[in-house]
Amino acid sequence: MKKIFLFAAAAMVSLSSCVQTEDVYTGGLNEMGFKSAVTRAIVQTNDDMTYPISVSSVWDNPASAEAYVPYFTNTKFALTDGVWKATPAKYWPNAGKMQFLALCPADVTAATLTYDGNNGTFAAAKIYVENNLVDQNDILYSDLLAVDAPQQSAQPLLFHHALAQLNVTLNKVETNAVVTVNSVKVVNASLNGTLTVLPTTTASEGQANSLVTKAEWAEKVEMDRYFLADATATSVEDYYNATLTTEAQSPAALLVIPSAQTQIVIEYTVDGKNQTYTHTLTGDWEMGYKYTYNYTISVNEITFDCHVDNWVPADGGTITI
Repeated sequence: MKKIFLFAAAAMVSLSSCVQTEDVYTGGLNEMGFKSAVTRAIVQTNDDMTYPISVSSVWDNPASAEAYVPYFTNTKFALTDGVWKATPAKYWPNAGKMQFLALCPADVTAATLTYDGNNGTFAAAKIYVENNLVDQNDILYSDLLAVDAPQQSAQPLLFHHALAQLNVTLNKVETNAVVTVNSVKVVNASLNGTLTVLPTTTASEGQANSLVTKAEWAEKVEMDRYFLADATATSVEDYYNATLTTEAQSPAALLVIPSAQTQIVIEYTVDGKNQTYTHTLTGDWEMGYKYTYNYTISVNEITFDCHVDNWVPADGGTITI
């Protein structure tokens, strides 16, 4: 049985109905906020991390004999003045231990949550990801944040990329030939699938109060996927095509679910004549990695090296006229 501590209250805060308790608060209201750090691309740097996040939390209330119980679930926190905040705001309880698990972007990562039957902490978060040919999302998941309540400052969430990023560069050798790339595609890329995030008890290196989460993919759907012209493409028909120069150029990056690498197929023309190059890849596309494939199209001009045999003497006879 846990001890119940009573404090002189400056304000009374009622918790959500799922908690079924009240917390006597002894100071000013502390709004929850979060900071983020991102490990790898499509969000290329931490400055690019501006998307709303979906946060779920559990609370171990010292005034209750219960273990951890849900505090809020799949709540949207948006970037405001440099930190992520909920609308309406979420506030810290006066005491107890809390855990937070977050996914990004919020609008496509509402998770089905399961809890540990022994202590009520997070067991898993599961989402189905459907990245179509045009509107791809960089799916991120956080390490589990475990802190005492209340906290006065924004709490750091460390996010990881759940997908792999594929990039292609193309150029041609120095030549007068007109080389045009008509399309570049990945064969049997996995775009859709179920992501399961699994918290562990392992401390995150260099990240205070964070526990490592693992992520697994299942129910993957494979399809051929063309690289699109750029990040603003609005149709699957707007796939990459370009006349090459000696300077490298690129289509928009492609996000795929981690899996065995397949093939990249380039359809191109040299002076209007159709050509196909198939690059068979090896190894795996791993979660959180950025792969760049650099292609240079070498155009071999048709030339001839001509030789003439020596004349072979033949006796034509001797005639006197």
